[in-house]
Order: sequence, then C-alpha cells, then structure tokens
Amino acid sequence: MDSLPQNVIQPLELLIYVSLVLLLIIGVFLIKLLLDTSNLVNSLQNFIKVTQAELEPAIKEINGTLANINNISSNISNQINNINTNLEKGGQILSDSSERAYKRLKIFGSSVKEGLLSVIDVLFKK
Repeated sequence: MDSLPQNVIQPLELLIYVSLVLLLIIGVFLIKLLLDTSNLVNSLQNFIKVTQAELEPAIKEINGTLANINNISSNISNQINNINTNLEKGGQILSDSSERAYKRLKIFGSSVKEGLLSVIDVLFKK
C-alpha cells in the first residue's frame, strides 16, 4: 500500500472497514438465522412427538373398531347365508309336499271318478 497515492489509500481503507462491518453484520444475521432454524426444528420435533403420542391410541382404537366391524360383517354374512340355506330347504320341502299332495289328489280324483262311473253304471243297468 506504500506505493499507492494517499488519496487512494483512504477510500481503500474505508472500503475494507465497511466490507468488514458488512461481513460481520451478515455473519450475525446468518448466526441468528441458524439459531431460529434450530429452534424451529426443535419445535417441529416436539410437535411430531406430541402428535404421535396422541395419535397412537386413536389409531389402536380405530384398528379395534375395524376388527369389530369386520366380525359383525362376518356374522351378518353367516346369518344371511343360513337364512338363504333355510329358505332353500323350506322351498324344497314345500315343493315336495305340494308334489305329494298333487299325486294323492290325483289318485283320490281317479278313485272318485271310477267310483262315480261304477255307481252310474250300476244305476243305469237296473
């Protein structure tokens, strides 16, 4: 700096001092930013811990409720299947009974017909 003229040295020294002050201010703001970011991360971690602690029982309860709903659904399906099976059996029994009644009625009708024809035949022959 000895070879530079005096009128250039003073502005250069001022520029160096101003640059140092600006670097110091920027450094302070960066440190403040890092501290705020660290506090934010800590707050976020605490929030996650609290949220997890509160949600775990709720999730377990929801899982239990879903298991109960699945059991109820399974029981209802079984009951409906039993009802369908019993209705099919009842329909088959009713069908078989009506078929047997029809056969007996047919036999009875043919017997009555033969009896009436024989009575008419006997009455007309006399």
